[in-house]
Amino acid sequence: MTSDDYGRDLERAVGRIGEITPPDIAVRFREHGNFGESSFTPIAPSWIGRVLAIDGSSAMVVEGGSFSIGAIRAVATAFSRGERAFIAGTGIRLVSIGREEHDQDFARLYRDCFGCEPVTPLDDRDRLTAASVFRDTLEYGTASAVLGRLGSTDLILLDGALRVSHASHDPPMSTLIRNCTRTGIGLAAVTKRTSATWGGGFPLVRSAVALSVHLGIPAPWCLQVPDRLLDGTRFREWAHGDTWVGLLHQKAGTAFKVELPRGTAGEAAARIFSAMAGCSDDGRVTGYPYPLLDAHRQAAITGNILVQLRQHLIRELGMSGLEFPDYRNLFGDYHDELERY
Repeated sequence: MTSDDYGRDLERAVGRIGEITPPDIAVRFREHGNFGESSFTPIAPSWIGRVLAIDGSSAMVVEGGSFSIGAIRAVATAFSRGERAFIAGTGIRLVSIGREEHDQDFARLYRDCFGCEPVTPLDDRDRLTAASVFRDTLEYGTASAVLGRLGSTDLILLDGALRVSHASHDPPMSTLIRNCTRTGIGLAAVTKRTSATWGGGFPLVRSAVALSVHLGIPAPWCLQVPDRLLDGTRFREWAHGDTWVGLLHQKAGTAFKVELPRGTAGEAAARIFSAMAGCSDDGRVTGYPYPLLDAHRQAAITGNILVQLRQHLIRELGMSGLEFPDYRNLFGDYHDELERY
């Protein structure tokens, strides 16, 4: 590869970014969706009940060529008028990935969370995907476990979407939505970085914000985007939400894609966005619901934690009779050797 090749690649990359963010993107989006000023709903921030956020974390403790061990954790943290009301979590769980095509640890974890067998076993040949499925299982299990502690004025926030990526997660997601609807508990999923597009690749959130500026709509606001306007998405058969875009604070640096359970509109949608805006005034992440920030921080499996988990594993392996050279052959990464030079 020559410097000329790199230069042309760079030019193409810049050109592609220009193609998906044209100067008239607001006008195009308005015409594409037949949007106007009345399409945007103003939000009145308020605290009605508790806002409970759920997030999870996953990380690889050790990785071998044919076998890996991952760590997962999920946390639920509830806030009432700016103060944490309670926190609940699973603790760190260790899962094995790669022993066989359909990993038995998934079935065991699923039984622990939901008391039944998974609809579909986990194909763990893609280890990153398998780790995220394990993490999601804990998140949905945590949501189910804390539901009984909430009331009709409360709101549950999930990190991500109301669309699952594994068939076995469809029943617990459906049950969660059904129970929230029955009890009057609000439910929303917030995506920090979305791949949602319209018109063949134009970014959804960027377009909605550009249109709000074009029309002079002051924040905070929310905008519902019908599915027919969106480009195709993966796992549509397991989708349970309607798509919205929300700019949750007048000083917010960005808006977010938000999903509400299908059919949520009018006063119910206004209550949910009002509660989200009411807890989006933290100066650290202005415009983002800070219960989700707290859940993320509490769930994170940091580098220091991974070091401790590896030390625990090495100690236990040593006590079982495995010598350290054998451990290094199983899980050593030769990239570490190359980085010495």
